[in-house]
Amino acid sequence: MAPIGKPRIIVAVMVDEPTNGKYFGGDVAAPVFSQVVQQTLRMMNVPPDLDVKSGVVANAVPAEQESF
Repeated sequence: MAPIGKPRIIVAVMVDEPTNGKYFGGDVAAPVFSQVVQQTLRMMNVPPDLDVKSGVVANAVPAEQESF
């Protein structure tokens, strides 16, 4: 189901006899689910469930305070 907060679509992925050496759902079906859901929700103009926050945190240090 996606998005979780207010579901608009349900996607089921079934892979019969995967042949790439991987056979767990997280390795085989999850990437397919992810791509299908992303593209479908984008085409439907459905906004993301969660606010996306940057994972990069940086603080500027003035040049005179730098110590080498």
